[in-house]
Amino acid sequence: MSEPTVAIPVPTSEPDASAPANRRVYRGGFSTSICDLFRYPARRTDCCSIACCGVLSSDRNRYLLFGELPPPLWRRLLMYLIIPALFIASLNYFAVEVTIPANGSSYGNNDQNGDTTTIKVAPLPLRLAFYAYLIFLGVRGRMEKRKTRNEIMAKLYREQAAARGEEVDPNQIARYLHQHRLDVLRAHSSYSCCYAHDLPVDGNNEFDDVIVEEDCCSRFWDCLSKTFWNACCGMWCQCCSACAIAQEEREIERLTGNVEPKMDYITFEPFAEYFPAIQHLNENQISSFKEHARAISKLSVKLLKSVAAVLATLGLFALSDIDKNFTFANMIVLLLTLFQAFFLEYLIWWRWNRFDISFDSVIKFFACGFLLTTPTVIIFELIVSIVTGLFSMIAMTFILVEDSDLLDKLQTDPKHAMKDLAVGHPVLFIFTLFLNAFVIAALCEEMIKYFGYWMVVTPDLLPQKRSNDSSDENEENTPNAKSVRSAGSGITVAMCSVALGFACCENLMYVFGYTPGQSLGVEIETLIVRSIFPVHPLCAAIQSIGVCKRDLEGQRGVGIGRILSPAILLHGSFDFVLMVAGYLQQVKNIKEGNDDDSDMAKEDGSDAVMSADDIPTLVITFGMVLVGCIYYVWQSRAQTKRLIAMDRAVAVDESSTLALV
Repeated sequence: MSEPTVAIPVPTSEPDASAPANRRVYRGGFSTSICDLFRYPARRTDCCSIACCGVLSSDRNRYLLFGELPPPLWRRLLMYLIIPALFIASLNYFAVEVTIPANGSSYGNNDQNGDTTTIKVAPLPLRLAFYAYLIFLGVRGRMEKRKTRNEIMAKLYREQAAARGEEVDPNQIARYLHQHRLDVLRAHSSYSCCYAHDLPVDGNNEFDDVIVEEDCCSRFWDCLSKTFWNACCGMWCQCCSACAIAQEEREIERLTGNVEPKMDYITFEPFAEYFPAIQHLNENQISSFKEHARAISKLSVKLLKSVAAVLATLGLFALSDIDKNFTFANMIVLLLTLFQAFFLEYLIWWRWNRFDISFDSVIKFFACGFLLTTPTVIIFELIVSIVTGLFSMIAMTFILVEDSDLLDKLQTDPKHAMKDLAVGHPVLFIFTLFLNAFVIAALCEEMIKYFGYWMVVTPDLLPQKRSNDSSDENEENTPNAKSVRSAGSGITVAMCSVALGFACCENLMYVFGYTPGQSLGVEIETLIVRSIFPVHPLCAAIQSIGVCKRDLEGQRGVGIGRILSPAILLHGSFDFVLMVAGYLQQVKNIKEGNDDDSDMAKEDGSDAVMSADDIPTLVITFGMVLVGCIYYVWQSRAQTKRLIAMDRAVAVDESSTLALV
């Protein structure tokens, strides 16, 4: 049975009564600017406004504002996945072949040479119905988001009027919302522009001297807002209303008093309902996995049930022999891919750190890496690859201007022209590979893995008090349930769990997605090669050193740049070596006439992933991974000593306080 979408009471605490009179007021009455995304590095909610196109944040906003639960999962799958998939299948099934000229001219024009080709065209009514359904989904989503924004603005108008001692009637609110209708429409469009200079509407400069701690991410965001769009039309561009959703979430937290995280996303289960059982396990050092598996939240239960349902469906699909490319043997490879990630998770969490972070948190962080981080990485890598591709195209243009023969050959025989370009201009290709390795792959993946960790809030990583201590009168003298060292281990496990979830999904794409129809041996070989180099969890562990310095040791100079730099250097170098080795091997094959188009290559018929020529590359990359492990162990041991010293200092302070009492 699915949960109905009903209104339920939301526990709230009243915000500071003096806040309305002493806060900035931006366009629409908001206390923060729509351009404040990532302006404050310590704010976690901004990450959730980007993941899944802001669906999770929008659900939480409506829950806190209206008390509405989100629609059940089956309804969303039906509306956003199953029905579009049925439309696409129908378009392909009912498509008819149409003959058109080979030169691509319109139906009515005849090709002078008489060459024709055929294409499949779906019936016009079916196409129009598909487009209408997509428009319906877009309009429906926009209307829900605009309803939320209007309600927030109405609450803010009442709040400001109450601070001035004025009474408000519904007609005044209606006129106010009508005056700002363009801002509401602009804030929640799929691709829209909002004001880059969203300054306080009352011209209040009282807070101009407030110092905001910035990092490279917030500075980069500010840089974007001051570039083309600002210089051209004074606007800031956003996609899928991410900036507006983040602004609304910040405002709703202030209005409802839910500034501190108190509940899970999706299920909205309060931490207080399931976390005491987790604390009981940790404080009593209970080592039974069965007990740990019982002490999980409703969200984790849903995630585990979803995994079981997907695996069961895939198993039945493999046994049915419907698709020859996915048999029972391929299902075994899929399970082995999952087992590799779960085995590393077992070592990192259960074997060494089972009492530093709960099983519930491990499930959530792993799911975030698998379900949220991976699609976000794909989108950002696509965007960044387009930008970096422009640099390669500019460099390639200069080469073609100097070499007219190569330009002519590129027009007549582009495939062989690209081979000549690869052999004759290695600097261009190596520069492109450098951008691919360090910017597209390493920078995007390491940054989004960090944000994947940052967007998940679990009670394990929040400041805790002992479960048997019911005194709230003097919280600063209440002993903390976790040591600083244990909190550091929990952060490391959490970040590695996100990385393992992302690596698991990436391995599945490499094994099954990027080379469909390959042999079973190639799938197993690909899995083995990717399993012996656990770069993603290693880079996440290296990131955790910087996070612990910032969050536990209180080193304010450690920002996101210093956290990510070592991981980006290791990850980028690893990928760069592999890419350059592949490029050099391809150049060698071209020179020997042994590339994909040659008869020699076709006679072999081998589709093996590895060869003897790859051994030096594997040795170099293995050495790089070993260096990364040594660096992490060195830094981790030094940090552990510092955290133990902090725990001892806290213990001495507590003993002194108890002696005085």
